[in-house]
Amino acid sequence: MKISGVILAAGKGTRMKSDLPKVLHSVLGQPMIEYGQRAISHLDNQYVVVGHKSDLVIKELKEGFLPVDQKEQLGTGHAVVTLLNSDAYENDDSEYVVIIPGDAPLLRRQDIDDLIQQSVKAKVAVGIITAEVSDPTGYGRILKDGKNISKIVEHADANEAEREIKEINSGMYCFDKRFLMENIEKLDSNNEQNEIYLTDLIEIAFQNNLDTVIVQVSEETIKGVNSMSQLNEVEKTLKDELLKSHMDNGVYFQDPNTTFVDEKVIIKPGTKIMANTHLTGNTEIHENCTVGPNTMINESNIGKGSTVLFSVLDEVTIQGTATIGPYAHLRKGSVLEEGVKVGAFAETKNSNIGSGSKIPHLSYVGDANLEENVNFSAGSITVNYDGKNKHKTEIKKGAFIGSDVMLVAPVTVGEGAMIGAGSVITKDVPAKALGIERNQQKNIDGYMDRKQSKDEK
Repeated sequence: MKISGVILAAGKGTRMKSDLPKVLHSVLGQPMIEYGQRAISHLDNQYVVVGHKSDLVIKELKEGFLPVDQKEQLGTGHAVVTLLNSDAYENDDSEYVVIIPGDAPLLRRQDIDDLIQQSVKAKVAVGIITAEVSDPTGYGRILKDGKNISKIVEHADANEAEREIKEINSGMYCFDKRFLMENIEKLDSNNEQNEIYLTDLIEIAFQNNLDTVIVQVSEETIKGVNSMSQLNEVEKTLKDELLKSHMDNGVYFQDPNTTFVDEKVIIKPGTKIMANTHLTGNTEIHENCTVGPNTMINESNIGKGSTVLFSVLDEVTIQGTATIGPYAHLRKGSVLEEGVKVGAFAETKNSNIGSGSKIPHLSYVGDANLEENVNFSAGSITVNYDGKNKHKTEIKKGAFIGSDVMLVAPVTVGEGAMIGAGSVITKDVPAKALGIERNQQKNIDGYMDRKQSKDEK
């Protein structure tokens, strides 16, 4: 038996007050539609009805998910009509069709499987997921006649008694394909919203004495996203689940309430994540690290046993155990080897920092290659940009860069060389040499006494 899955993702989401299509808003670093795709990815055929800024939505579709463009958004029923009349659907050979909204990231594959199993077993025209909720405002209400649903009435069309009903429609269905094909064209827009409701098929099934089945789940499972506050609510739910799974695997979170971790982030056992820490993208934190507090790490790989304190790291690789911070900024392309220290208010970018090298504080290292055991002292910088092009600085192993030094690239500092404090180095410095460039110090005796006497006049 073949089953097709459909995600309805054409809506703009006006209540989000955003130009971004609703299904592309991020939940734990993933676009919302990603969760819908996971829920139905195991089905035989997969379709996504797109509409508002369809090109952006299509970019987020996984392989095998076929887009169908609903150029006018005239309701859920019209979305399904568009699908069934599309070229993409022409050769569909399924017997059942599962339809879900694209804005329900808490829906799980298991929920879909339960819906399919019960619908197929009972051989019903329609299976539907519902939930009892504390506040049904805005949702379609479930009207019953015995065990069958007689009708789903939308909130805007419901009378006072119907609005008291707590069981609501989730927008998640499993249709017998034959029933769907034979009746979808009977839908009309004779309602308060002037839209074509897919829910009207429930009443058609009832009027034709066809059975339906209800799969009731928790209120949380079907929670949809129609506003930024609802987006925050579902993300918090998923975040709590994610952090708990990390803690079950041996990761300590000092304050889960102030910690944010993207779904793709990998954290190995023994690591401590301190308060106010954000880990995003394809970040991997290896064993026994301490990260935070007040730290942001994005798309980075942090070596075993490293410490990152009060710092920002973006697209950084730490290949061994390193000490970062406080208040360091490691930018894209920074690669640190074993035993590296990047300290207070230091910044690196597109640079390799060899094992044992230190950039302790108040320095900038950009477009540079530091070999092992280099000391890069306070206030020193690589001058890598001439206003048009970036240039490379090479610092060989064991070199010592004094304080307040400017290395004007392209330039090489040889193995074991030393650069005197306050120097502006524009030429290569040979191995074991002292590079120094500064005016000779001049002391003017009695200057302050003469200045004071002059000021008093």
